[in-house]
Amino acid sequence: MSTPTRTPSLTWGLAPAVPILLLGTLALGGCKNTAEPAPQPVAPVELAPVAVPHADAEHYRLELTLDPFGRSLAGTLDLSLSAADGPLSVVNLQLAGLRVFDVVDSTGRELAFFQKGNALNIVLAGLLAEGSGTDLTIRYGGSPQKGLWFVRERDGVPTQVFTQGECEDSSWWFPCIEDPSDRATSELIVTMPAGWNAVAAGERVDRTEDGSSVTEHWRMTFPHPAYLTTLVAGELSMVADEYDGIPLSYISAPEYADRLQATFGETPAVLDFLSNLTGIRYPYAKYSTAAVSGFPFGGMENISATTVTDTVMRDERGRLDGDAVGLIAHEAAHQWFGDLVTCGTWQHVWLNEGFATYMTQLYFEASRGNDEFRNRWYDSLQAYLDSDVGEARRPMTEGTFEDPIDLFFTGHAYAGGAVRLHYLRYVLGDGAFFDGVREYLARHAGGAVLTADFQAAMEASSGVDLDSYFTQWFEAEGYPELSTSWRYRNGAVELTVTQSQRAVGGTPEAFRFPVDVEVRTNKGSVTHRIEVDSTRATYELPCNERPSWVWFDEGGWLPARIDRDKTTTEWLAIAAGQDDVIARRMAVEGLGADLAGGLAGDQVDFARAELVNRMRQDSSSWVRAAAAKSLGMDKSPEARLRLMAAASSDANTHVRKAAFLALQNWGMDLELAGFARTQYREGYSWRTMGAAADLLVTSDPKGAFQWFVRALLDADSAHGVLRADLARSLARIDNVRVPSILIDLANDKSLETATRVAAVEALPKVAELDRNARTALIALLQTRDARLRRATVASLAQFDDATSRAALASHYKRSVVPRERRAIEATFGR
Repeated sequence: MSTPTRTPSLTWGLAPAVPILLLGTLALGGCKNTAEPAPQPVAPVELAPVAVPHADAEHYRLELTLDPFGRSLAGTLDLSLSAADGPLSVVNLQLAGLRVFDVVDSTGRELAFFQKGNALNIVLAGLLAEGSGTDLTIRYGGSPQKGLWFVRERDGVPTQVFTQGECEDSSWWFPCIEDPSDRATSELIVTMPAGWNAVAAGERVDRTEDGSSVTEHWRMTFPHPAYLTTLVAGELSMVADEYDGIPLSYISAPEYADRLQATFGETPAVLDFLSNLTGIRYPYAKYSTAAVSGFPFGGMENISATTVTDTVMRDERGRLDGDAVGLIAHEAAHQWFGDLVTCGTWQHVWLNEGFATYMTQLYFEASRGNDEFRNRWYDSLQAYLDSDVGEARRPMTEGTFEDPIDLFFTGHAYAGGAVRLHYLRYVLGDGAFFDGVREYLARHAGGAVLTADFQAAMEASSGVDLDSYFTQWFEAEGYPELSTSWRYRNGAVELTVTQSQRAVGGTPEAFRFPVDVEVRTNKGSVTHRIEVDSTRATYELPCNERPSWVWFDEGGWLPARIDRDKTTTEWLAIAAGQDDVIARRMAVEGLGADLAGGLAGDQVDFARAELVNRMRQDSSSWVRAAAAKSLGMDKSPEARLRLMAAASSDANTHVRKAAFLALQNWGMDLELAGFARTQYREGYSWRTMGAAADLLVTSDPKGAFQWFVRALLDADSAHGVLRADLARSLARIDNVRVPSILIDLANDKSLETATRVAAVEALPKVAELDRNARTALIALLQTRDARLRRATVASLAQFDDATSRAALASHYKRSVVPRERRAIEATFGR
């Protein structure tokens, strides 16, 4: 829900009573003499809804004073607005959890207002004609429950403030119109403690210092929705950069200052790529990226001023485990897709998130090559396919929700949108697709859009009627669930394709789509394009000799789940000879499945040899990691030796982690335990150290506990990632002291959030009946740390006892966080 869950209060402003315009009436017929016969029943008539005039915000000028000691704010909003679609007597704004003190108009006249829930309704002094404007000044204040966050405490006092507005959380820190289609310019004048700095949307106009306080004035002249309004303030360090004459800044707490350039230094290259791809140079006066403590998501694309979690500020060892480039590219892409052009309603949020996800993948294609792009696309596809199932299945452009942020966690908006864009690129070809994207942005820059607007732009650019495409892939539900098999007979490949998705709800019985099929022989490859349009069909593909392989969906474009019926011999050929990195990756996965299924004879040796070859020599780390996982199914001495080599020497940490995990298939093995301890001490990266420790649990289950007790004391790492991994592994050890150690980790406020979250998540696995664990979790429901509290809700739900359920029910009444509320509702079967 988007409204506060506290008992609604009604607050009237003190002002002279004024007439309120009756917004609409319904005439039901003239009066009749009661002596006349009663009218005969008539068929019911559907009545069109009465349009209610609404305000259109034009400019927000917000003066804000921050009080970190009281975790509160005092604000004055000067709001310029107009009557959008009819005469207006009442201005309906949103404001939640804060109190309005008074409202005056431009003449200084005090206006009547009332607050209920998250609604702030202001009664104008007179009727405002359609198209006419007025100015209001609203004084308000209080302690925000969300929207504006006080974080990074030192001696109990916050040293940072950040805001997070998407989807409807801006109204938790200033009065506004929470509608993604309503755009206005903005100014923010923030007064804060001396020594603090700030960054907000647009350009800084002024900074003045006055003894114990400092004031900064920021102005954004490009109209934007309220949810993109932003502020980051606190004890901050900054590194300056530039792109094409546009100033850039990277911002963090002072302790991370030496990591700023290493973390965000690729930003100019990202902006250059996006400017060239879209045909629109980065459209704002500056771009900043601020890394803050306690941010509840990965990042947020506030207009010209992105905010991200400071957990991306990794040290040298941490950067071996992964960098921030994907996050940088995603949030930068939003400056075009989401900020320059914004979804008109949240049901069409894929236009923001699907585009940002796909643009990120395209940046990897341009900067890291096709193999990197293909693997990232494939992971997005699998994530989407796994999420769009059962009760979560819905069309891309529809969806019911308690709160619009719910739509962000179903898999549709991000990966679901990205894979559909990728397939549209296949259908139209690169030229028409990218021309259409540029046309879409050019048409709608500075405005709100629906999916139909994107379709129209793509049709205008390509000259192709796309009704059937958008009907099938955006209005229908689900995706094709396919099985493919082939045989060679009479000089042809007979390829059989079966669609098995259930035709329930809005899922079609049979999708219709073009797809490429590669037939590979000793003479080379031939690609055939076929049209699939039925639940089962066999396609005859000419071929002069028996092929080495037949690969359905050559190039990897189709948003579908595909079960491929292949022999070990065919998988071996694909693994060794396919140029397509996804085909090789799937081939080594197929070989692993064959080994796990009881492969025998020479085929075992052939499979092992090819998996070793892929793990050692494949150019793609994704294939090497998949080969390591599959090689673990072999359990031979050679496989064990090769995996130990990969775990200790591969240049890529993901391959090392896959090898460590595969070695767990050998079970208790003291030699492997010694190897795990050695690799932990060598400390190649934080996450490989964690993987080595996890191997120790399996290889030396009796001796691991004491080692973990010592290791936890000396496991300091960037953002606690190593100690978090150790906590997760500790939960796998059978020892009566494990629950108490995890409780101590969960309660230790000096530890990083990642460690405490890992401990909280582990407790239900080892202490389901432990009263102390349950008590600790119930107490943690009071934490201000959003990530820790969310994990606590999820863990407490797993206890499933009366005390835990009562605590969750009580928390539900006061929680204003949609993800927490959805989790508790699921616990109670709502």
